[in-house]
Amino acid sequence: MASKKLTLREVMGLLFADPDPDSEGENPPLGDDDRSISECASRSSGVGENSAGTSGVSVHSFYSAGHGASLDEEVYQEWIKSFDEQVGYRGDRELSTDSRPIDFLSLFLTDDFCHITMETNRYAHQYLGSHELMPSSRFHEWYDVTVPEMKAFLSLHLSMGLVHKSEIEDYWAEFWPTFTPGFGKVMSRNRFEMNLSFFHFANNEEYVERGQPGYDRLFKVRPIIDLIIPRFSAVYGPRKQLSLDEMTIAFKGKCTLKMYNPNKPDKYGYKAFVLSEAKSGYVLQWSLYTGQHGDEVTDLGATHVLVRQLMAQHIGKGHELYMDSYYTSPAVATELANVETGLCGTVSSQRRGMPKALRKTELPLARGDDPVFMRRGKMLACAWHDVKPFHLLSTLHGNSCVRKRIRSKHTDSGFRDRMKTYLFPHRSKKWYNRIVNAILSISMVNAHIIYSSMTAGPHKPLRAFRSYR
Repeated sequence: MASKKLTLREVMGLLFADPDPDSEGENPPLGDDDRSISECASRSSGVGENSAGTSGVSVHSFYSAGHGASLDEEVYQEWIKSFDEQVGYRGDRELSTDSRPIDFLSLFLTDDFCHITMETNRYAHQYLGSHELMPSSRFHEWYDVTVPEMKAFLSLHLSMGLVHKSEIEDYWAEFWPTFTPGFGKVMSRNRFEMNLSFFHFANNEEYVERGQPGYDRLFKVRPIIDLIIPRFSAVYGPRKQLSLDEMTIAFKGKCTLKMYNPNKPDKYGYKAFVLSEAKSGYVLQWSLYTGQHGDEVTDLGATHVLVRQLMAQHIGKGHELYMDSYYTSPAVATELANVETGLCGTVSSQRRGMPKALRKTELPLARGDDPVFMRRGKMLACAWHDVKPFHLLSTLHGNSCVRKRIRSKHTDSGFRDRMKTYLFPHRSKKWYNRIVNAILSISMVNAHIIYSSMTAGPHKPLRAFRSYR
């Protein structure tokens, strides 16, 4: 039998209908019985930008199935654990307001990072032993790189993100308008380019072929990821509010990990998921998308498993997680609520577990109509129409507050803009170099955030912090 499309007035009538006081049983899942668990904010004309509280918004109480007891919405905002974790720097190394930028960066690029010195030398010997060099090849002059020389190489590598030139050779060119004498004082051009050619992070002899047990698409950069990324959470305690989003590492070379997204400024590149502190943008966890999934993805979904992995070290502490509709779902909200973690984010009305009554086909809201709320346990679902239909899922808020904030499209996007500004600017045929460059830039931004949190203002901007020795 064909279903009849209801008008807005008829939908509101159903939403306002009182539940049967003689009914028994538990509350049905959110959206299974619209009349027993839904509520609606009646039409009002007094809700504007930055309006808060109940002024101009009439919200009907919820009823639990069976006894019709009125529930207090404020209760749902008090369930989360009080946040009392240490915020800011918590590393073992003593730092002060007199510490140099290199001291902050060394929190991530530790002495263990010099593992790349050994792998660079190993790769150079493997290459030279398996290739016949041309008589004019500069590789005839190769000798093993030392730890101090590798640090000097990395300093020049990072400095090239500050001074953009079209070719690497231009940094050593003596043409007077663009002369940069500092590079030549640290290392010769030939030596830098040889180090860059053999810059390596893993032993090729340990590579596992595709299709074999233990195969890893990120084998080439796995040592760097395992060495640096865990340090982000180890040396810094985030504030209560966290943010989960993705970033694109621009790359147009040949690689099976490369993705295409026409809606992003960088349409071609690697996709990475980032858990960060919402206020400062400090990166706590970072995961590159490879397309490889474990067995648990089959039952939970890839985004659910991703949120679980990135939040593993931050659950049970009273954090609030904010994210977009790519990650938000009732299943994720329920799991986080069970471990004392709140969630707030936009959500697709088609997600499993979302109430059908909030879908556009069932709730034909028009621009200017007041939001409609529905609750199940700690979860509050909200639908309203701004420029287009919009849905929100939260375990942090009640339905007694309406707040609207207009954000300019020119607003600084924070961390991602800072990270992209200082990336190593030159292309490479090696697919993994771009990933390592991104991790180094993230380390630099995180070091600057720790520096800013430990020193009184005015603080050096990131560019000055990066160029300071």
